[in-house]
Amino acid sequence: MSTLTPPAPSSPKTAAVRRRTVRAVFTASGITAALLLAGCGTPAGPGAAPPASQGPAAAPAPGSPATAVTVKALDGSSLKLPTGKPTVIYFFTASCGPCAAGVKNVASGLAKSSGATAVAVDLDPSEPTEVLNQFMGSVGNPPLTLVRDDGTLLKQFNVDALGTTVVLDPSGKEVYRGVDPSADQTAKALTAAAS
Repeated sequence: MSTLTPPAPSSPKTAAVRRRTVRAVFTASGITAALLLAGCGTPAGPGAAPPASQGPAAAPAPGSPATAVTVKALDGSSLKLPTGKPTVIYFFTASCGPCAAGVKNVASGLAKSSGATAVAVDLDPSEPTEVLNQFMGSVGNPPLTLVRDDGTLLKQFNVDALGTTVVLDPSGKEVYRGVDPSADQTAKALTAAAS
């Protein structure tokens, strides 16, 4: 069992480097290689769950509702997106240091909003369940539904950087997108999604 280190400070330069790294590797070698080379490669081991997503994978046009997709949460339950509620979706890996602060910001933003849902999407299908649970424990076990993605949600929401945060209104229309937003930015986006 490994010990998680505190997250590195996030800066615009760090976010830009992560975006460029993820984007360049996607183009060159596909999703798995991108995750491995972007610092997300934890070998699969006992307890690794099978891919969690199923459904269509076309990115929605800007301003249009997301195509409905059903994903399997890490706890085995099914989750349909959009949820019919304002929803924040955070894309991360447990090996991404700045993503720990990102998950905390999502949880804090969620706490400032009523009736919203939060989903944390692990983009590294090789990360063992134990590592994901340890990561979530290190950030206070926030009330986020944890999903392991096989690339479906990555494509569905056109994600090109770790730390990407997408907020949907109840119909599934994207109302906000950013990389590692603050808790206040997340709360404001969820409030806008509810109105």
